[in-house]
Amino acid sequence: MALQETFLNIRGTKIQMLKGGSGDPLLYLHSAGGEMVELPFFTQLAQHYTLYVPAHPGFSQSEGLEKIDTIEDLVFHYTDLMDHLGLTQPYVAGLSLGGWLAAELACRYPQRIRKLALMNAAGLRVPGSQMADIFAATPAETRNLIFYEPHSDLAKMFVPDVPSPAVLENVLKAREATARVGWNPYLCNPKLRDRLYRVTVPTLVLWGDADRLIPVAHGKAYHEGIAGSKFMLMEKCGHAPPFEKPEETVKILREFFRG
Repeated sequence: MALQETFLNIRGTKIQMLKGGSGDPLLYLHSAGGEMVELPFFTQLAQHYTLYVPAHPGFSQSEGLEKIDTIEDLVFHYTDLMDHLGLTQPYVAGLSLGGWLAAELACRYPQRIRKLALMNAAGLRVPGSQMADIFAATPAETRNLIFYEPHSDLAKMFVPDVPSPAVLENVLKAREATARVGWNPYLCNPKLRDRLYRVTVPTLVLWGDADRLIPVAHGKAYHEGIAGSKFMLMEKCGHAPPFEKPEETVKILREFFRG
């Protein structure tokens, strides 16, 4: 099912969004990669849900990066976006940076979320289990951090050695926008782990067992911190289950959301 691109005006800020499908609303919060293209993962989700995929401020064609200094600024932005769209209690799924954002949103406004899925989420400081540095990585190093099979055609499609000018522009914009909230401290909120008890919505923590960017220990920390959460490992999968295993990821999300 094709997704439609639209642009929203969120309190004076132009925001790009992909939307498609029908059924219960599902808000997807993208990773630091800024995946604003029609992925198989999105089209499969749109067969079962009304899918909303906004670009965070500063990513892709969204504006408003000058208004963002912290992850909390993004949380407030998304409450405004949800109000604008009339999303009173959607399912929320976030990948990596988007997972961190989803967790922060759930800590503050759990009543606004029906169920929560955190996929290989950033956001936590776990002693003895540091995240790898994504900002200085070369394309080959990035593929190795993100993908179970870094030499695969799939990995090279997502992270080419020589990107086109348009792709390079989006990569640089995504890196700048990610740095606004994740430069120092690096991709985490040191206070978040102690606040996870505030997440009172049904939560799935989904992790690739071969994630070389954010170690599995971070997923276990989310699981331990969110009461009643469900923890699942995907075998032979790296940092991005929606990219590497879209069908299996959609199946897992559907079973969790309808359970």
